[in-house]
Formats: sequence, structure tokens, C-alpha cells
Amino acid sequence: MLKKLLLATIFLVISVTGFSETDISQIAADYPYKESAIISTVLGTPTEQYYKFKHAKGPKVKKFKPTKKIPEILRQWSIYDYGVWEQKEKAPLMIVISGTGSTYNSGMSLYLANVFYDKGYNVIAFSSPTTMPYIVSQGMNKYGGYMKDETEQMYNLITRAISEEKKHGMKISKTYVSGYSLGGFQSLLLQELDSEKKRIGIEKSLLLNSPISILTATKKLDGFLVKNGIFDAKSLEKYLDNIFSKIVNDDSVKLNDFSSTNISASLGKLNLGEKDFEILTGLLFRFYSANMTFAGEVFSGNDAYGRLSDKKHYKRFDSITKEFQEGLSVSFEEYAKELLYPYLKKYKHPNLTPDEFLNDFDLRSHKDFIEKNNKNIVFITSENDILLTQSDLDYIKNTFSNRVLMPFGGHTGLLWHSDMANLMVEKLEEE
Repeated sequence: MLKKLLLATIFLVISVTGFSETDISQIAADYPYKESAIISTVLGTPTEQYYKFKHAKGPKVKKFKPTKKIPEILRQWSIYDYGVWEQKEKAPLMIVISGTGSTYNSGMSLYLANVFYDKGYNVIAFSSPTTMPYIVSQGMNKYGGYMKDETEQMYNLITRAISEEKKHGMKISKTYVSGYSLGGFQSLLLQELDSEKKRIGIEKSLLLNSPISILTATKKLDGFLVKNGIFDAKSLEKYLDNIFSKIVNDDSVKLNDFSSTNISASLGKLNLGEKDFEILTGLLFRFYSANMTFAGEVFSGNDAYGRLSDKKHYKRFDSITKEFQEGLSVSFEEYAKELLYPYLKKYKHPNLTPDEFLNDFDLRSHKDFIEKNNKNIVFITSENDILLTQSDLDYIKNTFSNRVLMPFGGHTGLLWHSDMANLMVEKLEEE
């Protein structure tokens, strides 16, 4: 009996601490933004520290047609594209899920896709369920963003995409799923769903800078605006006027300093402070919330909650300036609790309780699955990720055995570094 107890204790310790600790002391040692999480988040990694590709290329673009009737004003987002990279020989498949508001061909998604393609993987990359092409074309609900439903739909899309590629000759040896930010969160949900449906055969997931609680993360992002005095479109306009005035009147800032292909580097030349980067980060997320709010109101028609205006129906070229301005004042917390939950309760999930709804936005509610499949879940993030609280970090340390916590890098800023590109593939391929 004592021997069995000792063996059980050893097993428990191993499952919590991990089978091997990754030495991170020399990873990204040359990274320049170690002291500031928000600067890391916005500026990312200097291009000279990027992974150097041998065979970088753009994707073969595939499309899903819309699943519903689309209102005129939303028709420009009626097609949901995804990207495919195919190896000539049989190879593992990496499914890449983009982060909040990011499409399959955004900078980070293309970068990660090419890292895995360069390492010999087939890759299929998908846009986030928080993007307008997904919300409009493929979304399960009129008000988008409920991850439980959207993961079901994303699972169906992935299954169809893989089937289509196999039909056209893609040879797959094994299948993994990965994502960054919200895409990392959803990767775990997809792996768990596949363990039940077994239609894809996902062997491992790779979570990159995933939030633990989506609602906690969005509160932190909205907090960047509130703490810096940005409450609505009027206060935002005043702030932007100050920024543009600074640019115009600063003789050291030249027009040719700005590049549409490298926004992060361009921002770095503006001499902006941490306050500015916080506002820009919070603002970017507000755009995504505004998109979900507007699309929900348009799809709902006569049943719309009227959060943005009293208008119930829109034609293709109607002005939506008022709705856009009002949308910037809607936090994700307000959207989730005052629009999304009442809609789900009334039209989709009548038995959904408020607590169940909140739990569906938190990885803590998936603890049983994580503990049973820990060796097949790789969690890589930064300890100063702006989306994580100390409680979140404690949960990661106590729950995910196959983890790497970098002491710096902010939210996804360090992922661009060549050392991180190598690390994520090495961790994924560990036996």
C-alpha cells in the first residue's frame, strides 16, 4: 500500500511540474523591449530578429460560401476565406486559428503558418470568429462571440477544409491545432471537442499567449481606455487630434518614416509613450467589439436591442457614422452581458444560466480535460502578458505541465522572435 501511495505521489508531482523544464535563459536574450509589456505588445520584435525563412510563400486561398441570408450593408463580408500551404510529401498538418479580429492572412497568422510550413508541415489557417467575414458569413448567432457555439461551427469548417484538401491530394501523417491570443483559447476547445467527435484526430494543441479568462482579458483592454480618459468617440477624437498635431508639428518625423507593411516599426518612430500604446491597444479591441455589436444589430432587424441607434434596417450605402461612434463606447463586458447573453437566453439556449455563460469564457471550466491531456497541450506565454492577471498566471503554473513562461514579451510581441519560432516547434514535437 505504501509503495502504491509513493508511486501515485511521484506521478502527481510529475504531472504538475512537467516532464522536463525548458531552459529559457538564452531564449531571445537579445530582445530589446524586456522592461515594458505594452511596448512589447505594440512593437513586437525588430525585423532583424525574425525567423529567417527558407521557403516562405503565400497561401492557396480557399473559400466558404455564406450559410445565411446577408443584409445588403454587410455583403462585402459575405465570403469567408482561409489559407492552405501544402507539402509535396506526406507531412503533419498544423491548423492555425488567428487571434481576436485577425484574419488568416494577417501578419502574425502568415508568419506562424510559414514557420510551420518551413519546418515541413502542411498548414491550414483560419480567420478568427471575431472577424467580420466570419461573423457575417459563418457565424452561428446573430450576435457573435459566444465561443461555445463558434467552436462548434469552426470545428465543422475545419473538418470540411481538411476533407477538401485530402480529396485534392494533401497527405497528412498527424494533425495539430495552434492559435495565438483568442485563437490559442479556441485551439484548446477544438482539441476537447475533437476528443468527443473524433472527426479530425487532433493529437496536440499549441496555445500561444492564450488568455485564461476572455472576460478578464477584455476588461484589462477596456481599462486601458478608461484609465487614460477615453470614454466615448468625443474623447477619442480629442486624443487623436493631439497625436496628429504632434506628428505635423514635429520636424523630426518624416513621411517616408511610415510603412504600411510594417506598422509596428512606424509606430516606434513616433516617440509615443506607454500611455499612447495603452490607448491604441484598447482602441483596437474596441473596434472589434463595435463590429460584433453592429453586425448583431443589423442581423436582428426588428428584434435588435437598439444599442447603437433606433434604426432597424439598413440599405447598402446608408451612413453608419452614428453607429460607429456609439459602438466605440461599448465595452466587451457590456456587449457580453447586456446584448449577447440576453440574445442567447431568449433565442438559442433558454436554460443557459449567467454562471454557465461566464464559465464558457474561462479555461478554468476545462480543467478536467486539461489534466487528462496535459502532455498533449503546449502552453507558451509571457509572464508580463497584458491579458493575464496574477491569478491567471498561478492557474497556468498549477495546471499546465507542458508550459513555457517567458519573463518578458507582452502579448504576442515575442512570438515573432526566431528563438520562439524554434521553441514552439520543438515543444510540439517532444515525445
